[in-house]
Amino acid sequence: MTNSNVQAASEICTANRIVLACHINPDGDTLGSILALGHACRTLGKDVTLLSSDGVPDIYRWMPGTENIQTGTDRRDFQLAIVCDSGAINRIGEQVLSAVSSAPKMINIDHHLPDGPFGDIRVVDITASSTAELVWELIKELELQSGKQLANRNIADCLLTGIITDTGSFRYLNVTPKTFRIAADLQELGALPSPIFELVFENRSYASQKLLGRALDSLQITACGRIAWGHVTASDFEEFDADDVETEGIVNHLRAVNTALIGILFREVPGRKVRISLRAREGADVNSIAHVFGGGGHKLASGCALEPPLAEVERLVVAEAIRQLDF
Repeated sequence: MTNSNVQAASEICTANRIVLACHINPDGDTLGSILALGHACRTLGKDVTLLSSDGVPDIYRWMPGTENIQTGTDRRDFQLAIVCDSGAINRIGEQVLSAVSSAPKMINIDHHLPDGPFGDIRVVDITASSTAELVWELIKELELQSGKQLANRNIADCLLTGIITDTGSFRYLNVTPKTFRIAADLQELGALPSPIFELVFENRSYASQKLLGRALDSLQITACGRIAWGHVTASDFEEFDADDVETEGIVNHLRAVNTALIGILFREVPGRKVRISLRAREGADVNSIAHVFGGGGHKLASGCALEPPLAEVERLVVAEAIRQLDF
């Protein structure tokens, strides 16, 4: 167990009022991580507040505890803040950041390359498949320090969802033997991969499927075929009364072009910036592309956001991807 894990567990055991935050446009890993820690902290008798700037996507609403997630709070009496799965502190959103920043101490739990380290205690390991892996280890340390049994089916469901979504159902190169060992521990607690996969990956809204169609209809590739990209426009979102959360996973369909090393999805979210998701095969690094535009993530999965217009954003990001591949 790392020293940072021991320190983090000690701070959690000491604090009474704790706020947990996930990143904007939340996925299964960031949500599963704050939910699992929320369950553990409540078992320890803590006053827990869970925050997600963008709420909870429909495909994750089945996860135990999502009814307790708020998009913001006026509370400023927290003794401890915990941020999960955010490569940079500003990725949690402005309305959540003010609440989190009010706490005198902050724990950062993450498996991303940090874009400006933050937090008084950093439980960060870029070799982990997911933040959920790190949260599982932290919960085991909390059990040691508190002397209480914390791990249960609710926690297992949340963390296995995080692992499955961030590993592409154990398909990505970030999977290690440790990943499978933790997944086995979670399955022994009652979490089952098959229903989680179905609920997350085969449980799409009509609007989500239509947006996938629009993105595929806009699909383009560079002359060399190594970069594939597509977009969802503001009018697409408005036509289907859809939100950005319903575009999750679409970028993987763009990267599936057999010649493509990089897939890019541009989302012109009404009233917001143009959000960009980048995915890569081994041999490319989309984190370095995202970093140029103030974003970040992993070598094979990253994101960023730019001011519209959409066409100009596409031109800039695709040109940078070409430049880096040809460098």
